[in-house]
Amino acid sequence: MSGLKQHHVSASKSALRVAIVEDEERFREAVLVPGLCDFGFDAVGAGSAGELYKVMLSRQFDIIVLDIGLPDDSGLNVVRHLRQLNAKIGLIMLTSSVERRDRIQSLSEGADMYLPKPIDVDVLAVTLRSLARRLSPASEAVPAAPSEWHLDPTGWCLVAPSGAIFALTSTERSIVNALIEADGSPVTREALIRSLGEDPLLFDHHRLDMLVYRLRRKLSDTEGGQNPLLTSRGTGYLFVKRP
Repeated sequence: MSGLKQHHVSASKSALRVAIVEDEERFREAVLVPGLCDFGFDAVGAGSAGELYKVMLSRQFDIIVLDIGLPDDSGLNVVRHLRQLNAKIGLIMLTSSVERRDRIQSLSEGADMYLPKPIDVDVLAVTLRSLARRLSPASEAVPAAPSEWHLDPTGWCLVAPSGAIFALTSTERSIVNALIEADGSPVTREALIRSLGEDPLLFDHHRLDMLVYRLRRKLSDTEGGQNPLLTSRGTGYLFVKRP
C-alpha cells in the first residue's frame, strides 16, 4: 500500500512546504502531518525514499524531514542525494537512533539538524520555522528583538520579549490575532468566538475558556516576565504586549 497521502489544508501560498518521510504510517499520518498542517504548514507524508522522489517530480519542498531507517534506502543516502540536488533545501533528520556516529554522519552528509524521536509536534513546528528563517535570504539582516510580545513575519509564531518562540495552532493564531489587534483593550468572549469562525450563540463558552487556558499555560513556559494573556473579569480576555 502506498504511504503517500495528501492532507488538504487551508494553507496560504506562502506556507512552508514540508515533506515528512517516515515509514511508521500511524506516526506520520495521524500525528506529524496533520499536526504540522494545524500549525500552518503545507505538509505531505511519504513512507519511503521512492515515494518522496515520486512526489518531488510534481512538487517542490522548502524542508524535508526524514528518518534514517527507511524501507527502501538509508536516510543517510537520501540526505546526500538531496543535498547534491539542492544546496538550499532544508534537511532535518528525525530518528530514534541514538548512535553518535549516525548524528555525525547525518550532519556530514548535509543535514541541517538532527532531532530525536519521539518529538512533540509543537517542538518540530518551532524547529521548522527556525530553520526556515536561517535559510531565507531575508534573514541575513535580522533586526534587534523588540522588548514586547509580537508575531513573527509568518504570523504562525508568537515571540516573547526574551526571544522565546511559541508555535501557534490555527485556533490559537486566530485568538492571538484578535487579542493583538485590540491593542491592549479587553476582547469579549463573543468576539473571540467569532474570530474562530463560530457562532457565539452555538459555541460552548467553556470550550473557549479551555482553549485560552491551554494557550496561557503554553506561554507561561517563557523565562520570567508576566504572562501576556490576561483575564478581564466580566468581559473576556486581553493581551499585554509589554511585560
